[in-house]
Amino acid sequence: MKKRTALILTVILTLTLTWACGKAGSSDPSADPAAQAQSPSGKPAGKGTSRGGGQPGAMGQAGAALLEPLPVNIETVERTSLNSYLVLNGIVEPERQVQIFSRLSAYVKEIVREEGAFVRENEVLAILDDTEIRISYEQARIALEQAQLSLDQADRNLTRSKELFDKALIAEQEFQTTEAAYNQALLDHENREENFKDLELQLNWTRIRSLAEGYITERLIEAGGRVTANQHVYTIEDFKPLLIRVYVPTSDAIALETGLPAQVMTEILKDEVFKGTVTLINPRVDVQTGTIKVTVEVYDDTLHLKPGMFVEVRIATGAKENILVIPRKAILYKTGKTYLFVLEDGRAYQREVTLGLTEEDHAEVLDGVSEGEVIVSVGVENLKDGQPVTVLEEGR
Repeated sequence: MKKRTALILTVILTLTLTWACGKAGSSDPSADPAAQAQSPSGKPAGKGTSRGGGQPGAMGQAGAALLEPLPVNIETVERTSLNSYLVLNGIVEPERQVQIFSRLSAYVKEIVREEGAFVRENEVLAILDDTEIRISYEQARIALEQAQLSLDQADRNLTRSKELFDKALIAEQEFQTTEAAYNQALLDHENREENFKDLELQLNWTRIRSLAEGYITERLIEAGGRVTANQHVYTIEDFKPLLIRVYVPTSDAIALETGLPAQVMTEILKDEVFKGTVTLINPRVDVQTGTIKVTVEVYDDTLHLKPGMFVEVRIATGAKENILVIPRKAILYKTGKTYLFVLEDGRAYQREVTLGLTEEDHAEVLDGVSEGEVIVSVGVENLKDGQPVTVLEEGR
């Protein structure tokens, strides 16, 4: 079996060598179609003729021709204004938060205002049961009236005694007794008046009232329940304005000043931008974080922005007018340099540019393009220099 296999391999090898030698030794031009190709002079091409043809740069043109057009969006370079922003994060807080406490120990008779309601200062929020206090109040009122009558009578007696004493019709001792009775009646009246005022105040405290204008964010009592003195019963927050406290690195805070405009945005309200203003800059640097606390005020009449929301704050730190602006998505960054693609005759050509002021979506271009030139704004990632493009959308 092994001898048979070796014999077959020997025959195959012999046939292969014979065929190869025949090809190498063939001098018949008809055996090679390439030999029949005519030279520019009309004669058969020699063995030294290249396959790419005689045109210099033919391979470069062929490479460019192989680049397929890519779909892109374009924009025209224009002049406009541009702001630079300091972007920070913070949490929305109310301008003021007021906690309401019960001044009495009593049962809750009625809940007048619920959570979410807007209330004004001194508006009644809840009513406590006033039965016991009202009884004491009425008793004090009657006692005060009686004391007033006694005081009036003592005053008349003193006046009469003084007249008689001046005419020497009564003894001095009798006059002094009448005067002492008046003084006692006066003290008794003052005591009962203070007691009456105290009960009148307690009766007023059975109406739990708002101490500030704002929205009720907490109601901590229930009708029928009992409250004790100094118990927290309501929380009211003032939403005009809302405050956002952000912590700015010291190097950036140096450029800030009160009155600078700010924009407030949140992922919850993606289509809304709220206007704010820098109102407070803390003069002290936090030694642990190296930051300065900055307060931004926001007025929102729609009440869409609510305390507790996590927001992004953009504080405008600089502005330039009448400058060339391009979209940042059109910029390519390579080896520490910046480039973009300029559209010319249906092709995109790479060009180095120098940038100036930048913000989140746009950048100032100082050198490299001119006003009115058309650049590729979307689709630059896969473009090559000189590549043909298909325009899908033109911005601006």
